[in-house]
Formats: sequence, C-alpha cells, structure tokens
Amino acid sequence: METVGPEFSFHGLSVHFRGPNFKPGGLSEKDMMASFLFNREVSSLFPYLNAVAERAELHQTPRFIRFRHENRFCVFYPQAGLVTPVDDRAQARSFLDRLMAFLNDIYTRRHEITPNHRLHRRVSVLDILKLLPKTNCGQCGYNSCMAFAAALSLQESVPEGCPYMRSPLGEQAIYPVYDAKGNLVSTVAININTAKIGPLQNGPDASPHPDSEAPLEMDPEDVEAANMSLPTPLTPRELEVLCILAEGTSNNEISHMLNISPHTVKSHIIHIFNKLGVNDRTQAAVWAARHNLI
Repeated sequence: METVGPEFSFHGLSVHFRGPNFKPGGLSEKDMMASFLFNREVSSLFPYLNAVAERAELHQTPRFIRFRHENRFCVFYPQAGLVTPVDDRAQARSFLDRLMAFLNDIYTRRHEITPNHRLHRRVSVLDILKLLPKTNCGQCGYNSCMAFAAALSLQESVPEGCPYMRSPLGEQAIYPVYDAKGNLVSTVAININTAKIGPLQNGPDASPHPDSEAPLEMDPEDVEAANMSLPTPLTPRELEVLCILAEGTSNNEISHMLNISPHTVKSHIIHIFNKLGVNDRTQAAVWAARHNLI
C-alpha cells in the first residue's frame, strides 16, 4: 500500500483514459484519470476542505466534495477519490503523495480552521445574468457581467460585488447539527427576512450602469499560448464558447448569452472538440483550465 503521513493514505491506485472513445496518440492522450481508495473514511474533513481548498464544492446527495489542487480537479467521496488530469501512473502517484500531505496538514490544523458546512447549490449562469446590468463595467473585478455571473454560480464571489445588483428579498442560513461525538449528522435551514435586519449594500433603488455592453475579453497571452499548442487554433468565437461551456452551461444558455442559435452553438462545440482532440465537455473544461483560460 502507498502510504503518506500518519493519518490518511491511499491504496488501490488505478490510472485510465477518460471516456470510451479515447484515441491513443490524440491530443487528449494526457487527459487521464486516477482513481484510488482511502485507508479510512475522509468525510469528517469535508467541511475543512470546503473552507480552505480552491474552488471547493460540498455536495450532500451523494456525499462528496470537489475542489482543485495544483491545477487538477479532485473529487473525494467518503472512502474513495478521483483526480484528473494526469499523464501516467508515476505522475499520479507523485501528485497523490502531495495531496495526502495536504490532507494530513488540514487534519493536523483542523482545530485552527473554521469548518464551512455550506452545501453547493449551483444556480445557472443564465439565471444570475438576469440580475446583472449587462454593461461589463468591471466594478465587480471581472471583465464582464457573464464572468461575474459564472463566479457567483461557482460561489467564488458574492452578490455585493456588483454595485448595481438589487438587494435580495430574503436569505437562507444553513446551520450544522452535531451528535455527542462532534460529527455532523444533519443541517437545518432557516429563512431570514432581510427587511428586518436593515438594508444591504445594494439598495432597492440601485440602477443599471449607463455604459454600453462590451464583449468578453480574455488575456491575449493566455490565448496565444493555448492556440500555439494546437495544430489548428481556436477562433475567437470558439474560445468564447469554450470558456462558457467550461462553467457548466447548457447549449441553450450559451445560445442566449451570445445571441446565436442553438444549432450554431452545437457546431462551435463540435469544432472545439475536434481541435482539442477531446470527447466531452469535461475534457474540454480540463484543457481550458490547464491553459489558464478559465
């Protein structure tokens, strides 16, 4: 058994190609996945991982947590885990050594970390975009309203980041319920009437920014570097579609965001898959993440 640290370790490492349609020698050859088993149940650390891990998403049914570490996507179930992308078994083992060290460090410092029990309930980017002024003013810190909507959907930002977003009609707080041993057994959700706790940052009189809508922008250096790795570069529209679909949006949502037909969206996605040498949206998202496009 491969062991790292005194507390958590892994065994049963398996490395395999992603998807049944993988073609050896293609551009997706490095898009491999590593699966493994834990030596003990790890779910007790989920709230702590949710508090400190990058882009963490805690889910209840089924119980798992998804996050990024060293620019790789990680999924932990109570007794097993998945990691992607990896190049081969040796790289997977080396990364898992570091991942177990990261996990054991969190376990050691758990009394210093405030656990985050908030469950991930993703709202579609298109629905969030309806709440924004669509002016791309940049005051939220993102280069477009769509990028800010995607960040809100991923819970990487907060609504107060947009000065033109109206106050909510209500909020919901989720509280943890522990047993006598301190283990999380359930949660209780309480609806809060925000009208009784005073106005929030963005009041009901908030008005849209007058600027005209601007197109989505990406870092030219990242785009150039990403396209140089491909036999046939992605067009600006294909890059835009790739970045949007990587956030988990549907074809219809992309169609509404870009004001193009669903048929055109499907055509762009087919061209993107062919140019990247991938078979599905997850592989495309992994490629975009590896090239710093998302």
